Amino acid sequence: MTYPDWVLKYKTKGTHIRANNNNYYLYKVHSIWNKQKKRSQLITDKYLGKITPEGIIPPKHERVIEELEHITVKEYGASRFIHIIGEDILENLKKIFPNGELIFTMAAIRFLHNSSLKNMQLFYDTSYFSDVFDIDLSPRMLGDILRSIGMDRSRIVSFLKSYLLNAEYVAIDLTHIFSLSENVISSMIGHNSKNEFSPQIQLLYLFDIINNEPSYYRMMVGSVTSVSSIKVTLEESGIKNIVLVGDKGFYSEENVKEMEENNLHYILPLKRNLSFIDYNYDRRNMKFFFFEGRQIWYYEKDQSPRRIILFLDEHLKVEEEKDYLRNIKEDEMEQFYTKYKEMGTITVITDLKERGEKIYEYLKARVNIEQLFDTFKNILEADRTYMRDDYELEGWMLVNFVTMLLYYRIYNTLRGREMLNNYSPKDILIHLSRIQEIKIGEKWLKTEIPKKTRKIIEKLKMPII
Repeated sequence: MTYPDWVLKYKTKGTHIRANNNNYYLYKVHSIWNKQKKRSQLITDKYLGKITPEGIIPPKHERVIEELEHITVKEYGASRFIHIIGEDILENLKKIFPNGELIFTMAAIRFLHNSSLKNMQLFYDTSYFSDVFDIDLSPRMLGDILRSIGMDRSRIVSFLKSYLLNAEYVAIDLTHIFSLSENVISSMIGHNSKNEFSPQIQLLYLFDIINNEPSYYRMMVGSVTSVSSIKVTLEESGIKNIVLVGDKGFYSEENVKEMEENNLHYILPLKRNLSFIDYNYDRRNMKFFFFEGRQIWYYEKDQSPRRIILFLDEHLKVEEEKDYLRNIKEDEMEQFYTKYKEMGTITVITDLKERGEKIYEYLKARVNIEQLFDTFKNILEADRTYMRDDYELEGWMLVNFVTMLLYYRIYNTLRGREMLNNYSPKDILIHLSRIQEIKIGEKWLKTEIPKKTRKIIEKLKMPII
């Protein structure tokens, strides 16, 4: 039989070609001497595949084995969700930083895995992000990249400003980061609320209490705490006409005067033992409003340009009274009567002219910045650092700030979908991470989605799959 040239080129020693309906097949063969027939006999050893003009197609079982040897499994669902929900954050980063995709990916991996620098590449290689971005997250590269980011604070400020554009009421607070590197100059032995004396840096955060998201950060020398640091932060950011909602530890006559001299608006809660707070209130001279279904009574004293407003929460008063009485002895009742009028009260000093109800709402919204630091320290485990110098630490803090933005983006989404009673942002990512992609050969397939995960996707109303 005559074969086409493109078939004959595969005819080599030890092979044999067979034809069937204009299809050609290649076999590995050898010959043996058949004593009975007294001639050589062709023995087929193995089917090698179908011959085509493009080449040889191996047998199906060999193709399956080869594909199984090249299977890749990657986490898909959680990474894809972060990519969708943080799309605008990514675009902001790309506009300002030449390595914006890298910053975003590092922040996402921090959120998903609390990863240190040394494990970033591993998590990246096994996630959906490695199919979207072409970046190098090896430890030897990341230190230098973070340092280059940290050396250009102007770019960081430009990025942060975009999250202050719509801010009107900003809570402000400080926390400490322990630095375990001798080369971080801004790290100094400092004393914090936990009575810890360790090398530490102060991290000042601004939190937009209307939009419920972090809006700015600045690192400071570990021993500095004053209004001047806030003033420098606001000057750096360029933001104006905002109100700082502080905590009880921030109030002092000196701080208030300094804020007024620098035209900084403020709402500061006061400690109950301050002598100028008048607890001899008369309900007939008080106003009230409802907050989360509870009536809140209040009265105010005008000490222009300041106002002192005392709020009374009857529900809180009853709870405090019960707790106090459970823990005192009979001969301590005079002490109870002395403190009775203080129970259930929150007093603030402010220069705002807003209604008492609004002041109370902004004050209560401040708990979100306390939650922010709880997230920062406990969920992200970001309160200790091994960065080699100040610039690298600055770049690392930007990554953690983006991580916080992603956290609150998910938190606010869950709140809007009324899902917070059942899921935290971390819970959502755990469920979504069960969605994986499998690559067999050149073909990508998604794994089966567990029923509970599918219900979560339906509630989120996002095109995750």
